[in-house]
Amino acid sequence: MAETLAAVSVVATIVQLVDFTAKVLSRLNEYHTQAGEIPASLRNIKAELGALKDALQHTDQAIVAGTLGATAETALRPTLEGCEVQVKALDDLCDRILPAIDDSWRKKTQRALLSIKQESKVENVTKTLRGYIATLTFYHVAALSTLQPSIDEKLGKIRRWLSSPDPSPNYHKALKLRQPDTGLWLLDSEVYKKWKTDIAPVSSWIWLYGIPGCGKTILSSTVIQDVFQHCESDPGKAVAYFYFDFNDAEKQKPELMIRALICQLSEQCVKIPVTLEALYTSCDQGNRQPLIDTLISVLRDMVLEFPQSYLILDALDECTQRDELLDILDQIAGWQLDGIHILVTSRKEQDIKSSLSVIVDPKLVIYLQSQVVDKDIRKFIHQKLSDDKSLKRWHKSIDIRQEIETALIQGAHGMFRWAVCQLDALKKCLSKGDVRRTLADLPPTLDATYQRILCLIDPNYVKHALCILQWLVFSSRPLRVVEITEAIAIDISRDPAFDRDEVFEDPIDVLQICSSLISIVTPEKTNSAEVVQLAHYSVKEYLISERSSKGAASSYSMQAVVCHGSIAQQCLGYLLQFKRLDSLTELNLDTFQLTRYAAEFWMHHARGAAIIEEDLRRAVIALVCSETGVYYNWVRIYDPDKPWQAPQLKRDPDTIPAPLYYMAMNGLLEIVELLLSKGANVNAQGGHYGNALQVASYKGHSSVVELLLSRGADVNARGGDYGNALQEASYKGHSSVVELLLSRGADVNAQGGHYGNALQAASSGGHSSRGRAAAEQGRRRQRARGSLRQRTPGGIVLGTLERGRAAAEQKRRRQRARGRLRQRAPGDISSGTARDCRATAKQGRRRQRARGILR
Repeated sequence: MAETLAAVSVVATIVQLVDFTAKVLSRLNEYHTQAGEIPASLRNIKAELGALKDALQHTDQAIVAGTLGATAETALRPTLEGCEVQVKALDDLCDRILPAIDDSWRKKTQRALLSIKQESKVENVTKTLRGYIATLTFYHVAALSTLQPSIDEKLGKIRRWLSSPDPSPNYHKALKLRQPDTGLWLLDSEVYKKWKTDIAPVSSWIWLYGIPGCGKTILSSTVIQDVFQHCESDPGKAVAYFYFDFNDAEKQKPELMIRALICQLSEQCVKIPVTLEALYTSCDQGNRQPLIDTLISVLRDMVLEFPQSYLILDALDECTQRDELLDILDQIAGWQLDGIHILVTSRKEQDIKSSLSVIVDPKLVIYLQSQVVDKDIRKFIHQKLSDDKSLKRWHKSIDIRQEIETALIQGAHGMFRWAVCQLDALKKCLSKGDVRRTLADLPPTLDATYQRILCLIDPNYVKHALCILQWLVFSSRPLRVVEITEAIAIDISRDPAFDRDEVFEDPIDVLQICSSLISIVTPEKTNSAEVVQLAHYSVKEYLISERSSKGAASSYSMQAVVCHGSIAQQCLGYLLQFKRLDSLTELNLDTFQLTRYAAEFWMHHARGAAIIEEDLRRAVIALVCSETGVYYNWVRIYDPDKPWQAPQLKRDPDTIPAPLYYMAMNGLLEIVELLLSKGANVNAQGGHYGNALQVASYKGHSSVVELLLSRGADVNARGGDYGNALQEASYKGHSSVVELLLSRGADVNAQGGHYGNALQAASSGGHSSRGRAAAEQGRRRQRARGSLRQRTPGGIVLGTLERGRAAAEQKRRRQRARGRLRQRAPGDISSGTARDCRATAKQGRRRQRARGILR
């Protein structure tokens, strides 16, 4: 095969490669016939060569028949080149390993010993060829596939069941903010090109990190766009991405990241993934939710569906469950899969650095230094001065433009965010003198910038600004602009609290009040309303930090418990206007824009207040103890029992559970106690879970469970989908609640409910899956020692839950131990020894994972 593959057609290449593969295979068969056996190191490769030959022939036939398009042919060229390299390497190994029939016994022995030494090389060739065979097979299947994954009914049902957040608004927002030709330094770098184009890297990772406001999210979106273009029209390449987002609680959870990645990959597959379909079926056709470990396993299988997969994860530091996230990344690295490309961005937080330093090759760690970022900032400033209608007034004043560019570049120090805020301030300058005075007094830091912006807010609108920022910092989901304008119009000191006349005539005016601190995003979907959010994570950090409480803008400093209590009161004040049962109709529901948020999240904010102060307590009681229709209207708008359900404005009040049920569900202990003191029936039946005790047990609110039991709740009351309180606590793995219920006489053998009994519920909930064998072994040991506790059915349930909890704690300890090892100071151990230890541990873990021993 003297000619290079680039100089011949794909078909001719395949024909030559088939011939060469057949020649090597024939050589092995001939030796096998003559010698009776072949060296052990070559036995597996023989089968792979046969499979390679078949795959090549099928590919050839598909090209000739016209079922394999030009895009696929181009995509297969690197694979064919790789096949050529590996088959040649194998031919060379055969020359060295296989003895001739007439060789002396001594020479045959030498060759046999050499074959043992070459086992790892043959193993590598075998593994690589196996990957190439899978790629060839994939494109053949893709060519014959008629599946349209984005509109397939079954896949659509599974995606709706997974309920993952949509990261595309973040992507499109970032792309709009990106200036042309910025980020090219990364796209043109050899490190990035190698990461993107290597067809068989073993878990190739890149970590981009930098200071707050240096443009990491814009850069990650630039990468996503470039990777999309690279993968365009190639079914063998899949792209999935996720943005951790401080503005959206749904985008701060690792489990939802996993769900989002699975959903995106499912939209690109050429056949319905078996494991994804099996997951849906095993969860009662989507009536139950899977465990996160199961989801991670499915993600691995989804990645394996494609020859090449790209995962881009932005802003790891904005994840609220970082330990769990870093453990997931560690597991993904442990897969050691060929063809997976992963890029992550974050700040240089110590825990992130400690984890990623083990996963990512130091050569693939990219620090966004100011020298690099400043070039992009200069382009950004130059473009803004040319395009922005408020700054274009200086297009003829070359001297002023130059002064602005120079001053902002010198002050930015690699912070895009700082430059953006200064440009916003310069937009208000109407004369050259204004510009020069502003440039002469630029705030040196982001904190100083935010303090100045807050201090310059019109005194007439300080109250409005505080309300807007408070809601945006602590809201449970992104708020629509029309929602925030109604929130501004709530004053809990009056009745009714909401005054329509106080709503801004033009909702966009919120931007005029809060200036650079907030932004408005228009979703790509034409039927979606505009969303208002904090302009950057650093705004939230400043407002809730101790730093903000000490400066000139201290009146804007925020404490979580105070703000959550305030928002809860505003939500309740808003809902209390709907006193009549007919207050809300389908026609006027759209008029009251904040209705859904207030109904859905007031209890979340009440819990966030930690201690329910008197004003908040009165508001809650006004809602749940009212003799008007306000309580029923709340549940009609949003039923916590059925959060997925649209408002049921005509629902019969008799079908709505008593207030005690919902307060117990949400763990509002003080309100539960108050309702009981007012004579609420502690055993009242109603609701999906049965009664107040059952729902509190399911949610794990042990203090509420204890209170209800002390007030006469029937511990063995039956009802709801799970049968009784013990089953519900067992299914969710709340061992403290299980122990409490057992101590109050719960019948562990009680039959009924979806899972039959408490032990089956615990097992079905996955709380014994990791250590079922260990649990059984432990019970045997305890029985041998005469332990009475584990002989009882209640003890078995507790033992099962405790084993699962112990396994989880052991896992956390291993993580902490890894963190301590990574964080040892040079004085503790020599740096060389530390590096050796880490390298050895890393190599050992990878080898073990590859053999299926770990995880």
